[in-house]
Amino acid sequence: MVSIVVLQKSHMAFYELNSHLRKGWTRNLHIGWYTHRGNTAMKTDRRKPLIRTIALLILVTPVVNHALVRDTQPVQTPMLPPSLSEGAQSHADTLSRVLNYRVDERAAQRALYQQAEQALAQHRLTRFRELLPRLTDYPLYPYLQYQDLKQRLQRASRHEIDQFLDSYATLPVASSLRRKVLRQAAKRQDWQSYLHYYRPTQNVTLQCHYLTARLHNGKTHDIYKDIQQLWLSGRSRPSECDGVFAHWIDAGQLTDELLWQRIELTLRQGRRQLTSYLARQLPARDRHWAQLWIDLHRDPDQLPRRYEALLKPHPKAKPIFIDTLRRLIRHDPQKAIRFWHTHTAEFSLRIPLNDTEQASLYHDVAMALALRHQPNAEAWFRRIPPSHQTDASRSWRVRAAIRNKHWQTVHHAIDAMPEKQQQTDRWRYWKARALAALGQEKDALALLGELAGQRNYYGFLAADRLSRPYPLQVQPYQPSAEELFALQERPDIRRSAELFQLGRLLEARREWRITMGKLDEIRRQQAAKLAQLWNWNGQSILTMASTSHRDDLELRFPLLFREEVLALSETKGLEAAWTYGVIRRESAFISDARSSRGATGLMQLMPATAKHISRSLKIRYRGLSTLLQPETNLKLGTGYLAKMMTRFDNQTVLATAAYNAGARRVKKWLPGETAMDADRWIETIPYKETREYVSNVLAYTIIYADRLGQGGPRLNERMRPVRAGNEAFP
Repeated sequence: MVSIVVLQKSHMAFYELNSHLRKGWTRNLHIGWYTHRGNTAMKTDRRKPLIRTIALLILVTPVVNHALVRDTQPVQTPMLPPSLSEGAQSHADTLSRVLNYRVDERAAQRALYQQAEQALAQHRLTRFRELLPRLTDYPLYPYLQYQDLKQRLQRASRHEIDQFLDSYATLPVASSLRRKVLRQAAKRQDWQSYLHYYRPTQNVTLQCHYLTARLHNGKTHDIYKDIQQLWLSGRSRPSECDGVFAHWIDAGQLTDELLWQRIELTLRQGRRQLTSYLARQLPARDRHWAQLWIDLHRDPDQLPRRYEALLKPHPKAKPIFIDTLRRLIRHDPQKAIRFWHTHTAEFSLRIPLNDTEQASLYHDVAMALALRHQPNAEAWFRRIPPSHQTDASRSWRVRAAIRNKHWQTVHHAIDAMPEKQQQTDRWRYWKARALAALGQEKDALALLGELAGQRNYYGFLAADRLSRPYPLQVQPYQPSAEELFALQERPDIRRSAELFQLGRLLEARREWRITMGKLDEIRRQQAAKLAQLWNWNGQSILTMASTSHRDDLELRFPLLFREEVLALSETKGLEAAWTYGVIRRESAFISDARSSRGATGLMQLMPATAKHISRSLKIRYRGLSTLLQPETNLKLGTGYLAKMMTRFDNQTVLATAAYNAGARRVKKWLPGETAMDADRWIETIPYKETREYVSNVLAYTIIYADRLGQGGPRLNERMRPVRAGNEAFP
């Protein structure tokens, strides 16, 4: 039997009772009254009903409060308190009251939360335990519990950890704690605990520990199949996998065919060093073939000189030949075509290709030629059987014809697309262009008329051709105060809000993404509006983009950093609307945004570029911290934009492409002999990312010009013909 001590300080009693509950001491409770004399608690026999009531209330309170932040509880829809609507002068007044609901109380809790965090970090546990009971209904209470558990993880009981993981199963902190528990169990080689806590994950190290745990605990059903699946990868596996792989190999599970499969996977990933390691495990008769594949993979230009070695009989001769020929096609398609034509008869006898393999090579050749803007691409597209066409090949067949102004082919190739692909704004615009060029004006105008109502790049181009105004009417999305209140008071939204208020943007975004995955489209629209009202504009933009609502231009295209953008644009001779268009496309105004390649900040500058520009602008560059400062990032970004504009003779289209892909690539993509319409040049940019980037920035520029009240030139006036590559730029 456990005796619960009811102390005179209720907060301490609260914490002690909560601790007992977390340890599972819920049976055989005996409640008594204690008095303190010095350090000794003296038990009395007074068992008054009032004392029992107080003790039970203290016992129940943590559980009740815990339900407020427990993520697995059903989400109930909070009702708008009458005090928020009574006497309100307008909808805006009610919204203001909703946003400021319990604002002082929440600010006080936020301050207490920070004090508790600080106390825990400084190991002032008495102070931490004093503060903890006062925060049980604070949205970030699970985060505080997580930090506490993390510090004493080695001493925490399994029941306590289980209760945390169960209570907050869908919260990021639960995943973080589970990973730490698993790593700790693996370090101790406590494989029984590891199996208890493990859940399916993409983390390869944790997967390997899981397989190790299964081996140690005799749970080996289908384990060789699972080990093989993990081993069969194009990348190196962590050292934690060595033990299970050795067990699998010792059991005779590694075959020559599996080695060849992984060799092929590693070459696809370009991991030739790993390929060489694997090749050494092949039988002696096969090692020569593996090394030949490695050599040809490194330099496919060797194929014309070394192809005869592939004519010898071996199961891997054909895969090596096809892989090398495909790499040669991507590297130098004209050389590959000459080689293919020269040796077609020989290959048909010694390395015969089936219809699928031949169609795949035709596809590769056609695509490689089209991406290099070669005039013979169309002939190769015609060789691809309809059953082997892809969305990419169909699109690039049209683009190749657009580049060469072969409008009949453009029309025919678009009509050959599946209906869904044909009906995109992109291909409807280009079909209209082809029809106009072929003299079918009535049909062309009908298509352009349908497109001109669209608020996007192709819609604006269509409106220009018809001399119609752009559809730029602002229609703010206005959910009711009741809807916003109900959303704002959800526990998961409250957690995001508090993390945002604390400036913990990474954690706030993580919570927000999880929550958005649970909401339907209408509630995501409401959430986008709520984030806008919080001035969390980047998240507002991205959330609304996940819905079909497109008419709230104030939300989707905010005028943030207005003074800085206007001043810097004027100083550097840039149009402010274009600067805004670049920022909006680069980061959606998320000032701490970082790409997988390292581009950072509002204008997504690469560190090397930023360092170079900072010298010319005499701005002190301190690495990542410099790029995370919005004002400095804007200075460097507009400096780079101005440099691209000067380099490409004030051609907005080329400068925009260069900001994304680099000036050298843009020069390689310029037309050969004569100038080209800008819309044709943009459509045939080889990189999809840059092609979409340029068209989006141009459309955003039109929208921002309207938002700024600047008007300015129409889109077609901003898109001067692209000069030929033989006309040197400064």
